[in-house]
Amino acid sequence: MVQKQYRHASGLGHAIINSRNNARRSQRSGQDGTDLYHEQRQQNSTRLQSVTQERDLDEFLSTAELAGTDFTATKLNIKILHQDQQNPYLLTAEQELETSQRQQSNRQRLTVPRRPAWDDTTTPGELDRRERAAFLEWRRGLAELEERHDLLLTPFERNLEVWRQLWRVVERSSVVVQICDARNPLFYRSRDLEVYVRQLAETDGKDKRNLLLINKADMLTVRQRRLWARYFKREGISFAFFSAAMAGLEDAFAVLNIGNVVRQELDYEQDLDDVTAEDIHVLSVDELEALFLKTAPPTENETEKIYIGLVGYPNVGKSSTINALIGAKKVSVSATPGKTKHFQTIHLSDRVVLCDCPGLVFPNFASTKADLVCNGVLPIDQLREYTGPAALVAKRIPKEYIEKVYGIKIYARPEIDGGTGIPTADEMLGAYAVARGLIRSSKGGRPDESKAARVILKDLVKGKLLYCQPPPDEDPVEFNRATYAI
Repeated sequence: MVQKQYRHASGLGHAIINSRNNARRSQRSGQDGTDLYHEQRQQNSTRLQSVTQERDLDEFLSTAELAGTDFTATKLNIKILHQDQQNPYLLTAEQELETSQRQQSNRQRLTVPRRPAWDDTTTPGELDRRERAAFLEWRRGLAELEERHDLLLTPFERNLEVWRQLWRVVERSSVVVQICDARNPLFYRSRDLEVYVRQLAETDGKDKRNLLLINKADMLTVRQRRLWARYFKREGISFAFFSAAMAGLEDAFAVLNIGNVVRQELDYEQDLDDVTAEDIHVLSVDELEALFLKTAPPTENETEKIYIGLVGYPNVGKSSTINALIGAKKVSVSATPGKTKHFQTIHLSDRVVLCDCPGLVFPNFASTKADLVCNGVLPIDQLREYTGPAALVAKRIPKEYIEKVYGIKIYARPEIDGGTGIPTADEMLGAYAVARGLIRSSKGGRPDESKAARVILKDLVKGKLLYCQPPPDEDPVEFNRATYAI
């Protein structure tokens, strides 16, 4: 079958052949031919720059000549990517691997600030000076980590007053609960906070426990919960699945925990046979309160109050979890990071007291700023550069799924035309803007891709567009396959 020829698909193959033929003619015709060769090569180089990203055609040709390559026979096998296929604000696969390795080698330096030691003889002024000095030293250490090792950190909390609230919550609580978003639990988990809790327990001589509460578990499939449960169990992490959004909806919880589905899924893969139905159970409000009591260390008497510290990033659903527990709007819910500013205590029952810590961003590694936007750390309305996060959405979520969610058609440059088959940010945003009538009158009627990006990114953060990060060593495509089945 004769392959269809695309006249303007790419000029690289013809340019290589022409350059090579001109070079041969110049060898036969002397100086005049040499001039013609250089003139032709310059013209070809100009044409190639916008298509191939090749910086040195001579080196490319020389290497091919040494290898005995016949471009006349192999030119159709050359894969050429247009420059717009790689977003400059994202990392290549090689860069992602290298960055991940640097992050892992420096993860032990990713700490939370410690409150300096104090006792009854410490004056408030002296304690204040100690805290400020220790906090400044901690910030210097993180700055050195970023600069010396070329690592990108989340825009962590830099207000000492907020960290003081965390210290008080940890000191007072018997159980410190980190609330994480089920779509990327490890991003929102602070390992060093768990270490700090254990250290404080040893110092004070009071038993303290850690618990990882995976909120928004309704966004995970049963298999995804199983894979996370296996990871947490192997890592020795106390965890539980919860969904504040489903609180009070008994039918919804029944669907999430339906017995026959759980049994069917558990029989699906033998390597997950250590995961039980109880491990992947999504807790109801009453079950969550019971878990708090079960996790807490033993008390001297049954009437002693148990303090449960609730900690988490903004937008992981901490306030929604509290609202679900108390059944009333005692804590306001906001989509703006950092809504709750002060440490609060909420009496859930005669025995359980919730200690609500202000939402704060723990220092953590990120590959790009696009990651921070897609994880809801950076406010979308204040976003200036939107192509990176939008390109990350198009890269992670299949085109067909995005088209189905929005009822649009996205054109992605095919591989034969120098594309990857995956939409670029411009292709995805342009399709959405045109379909929704988002046009910039000041730009000659061009699609308003900036406004389209904000809509799509907010939908991603809210979960209308769904992408879930898998546990380490799991394939993201396979992990999300059931979610995107159309």
